[in-house]
Amino acid sequence: METNESIQVEAASYGDAVHQAADRLGISPKDLAVEVVDPGRSANSLGGFRPVKLRAWRRDPTSPPDGAGRIPASAVRRQSSAVGEERRGGRRGVSMEAYGPPPPPLDASLITPELVENVREVAAGIVMEMGFPSDVTAEKTRDGIRVGVKAGDKDQFLIGREGETLAALQHLVARMLRARAPEQAIPRVEVDVAGFRDRRVESLRELARQLIDEVRETGHEASTEPLSAIERRIVHLEVAEADAFTSVSIGDGLFKRVIIRRDEERGSRA
Repeated sequence: METNESIQVEAASYGDAVHQAADRLGISPKDLAVEVVDPGRSANSLGGFRPVKLRAWRRDPTSPPDGAGRIPASAVRRQSSAVGEERRGGRRGVSMEAYGPPPPPLDASLITPELVENVREVAAGIVMEMGFPSDVTAEKTRDGIRVGVKAGDKDQFLIGREGETLAALQHLVARMLRARAPEQAIPRVEVDVAGFRDRRVESLRELARQLIDEVRETGHEASTEPLSAIERRIVHLEVAEADAFTSVSIGDGLFKRVIIRRDEERGSRA
């Protein structure tokens, strides 16, 4: 197989797909460059199970790992027709180039009481337009602004299945802030409904610890389900506290998986 030839694989999990691609290409997973075609969906998610789909090729040794560079030109030509079909079918085609990092948020030290109130008003207006009269509060935190929403017996509708509606609400607040000040940095905003996010934070920390144990026992990397940026940050911070382990986000769009693996350099120094 040509060095720059890409293949497409699908499997029940990200880790399985990576190892399947590496086996087919006859290389180690660490020498693999990947692009997520479809992050998949777990069996207990709304809509049912959908496998993870990856496009993979041999990584240029001089490029960043995990497919952060451009797909080889020959692979682009071979996949152009498939991408066109996805666009015609109403789905945004998979980008042939990984997205760069998002713009940095506003320095928390620059957050004023007026900005906190502005964020609260934006969130309250959105919730009201959704038809859920709520008690909405906002406060400055060490990292940004935290918005708290209480809608009584309607809380569950604002949270949604596995927090999907809450994540969408948070994203919408951020987008509206960006629209109001397109040339300015906006604060990092966290929206919570009835304490759901606090419970979610603890469950994500526990998940990270479980995956670290799995990597330690099996020697293979482990993957989370697709997570929002704030959820991924919680996992990354938990992994950072563990010796000889590292984590990286993989995928396109808002929701990405966190891959946890051994940090060979830190492990060799231990």
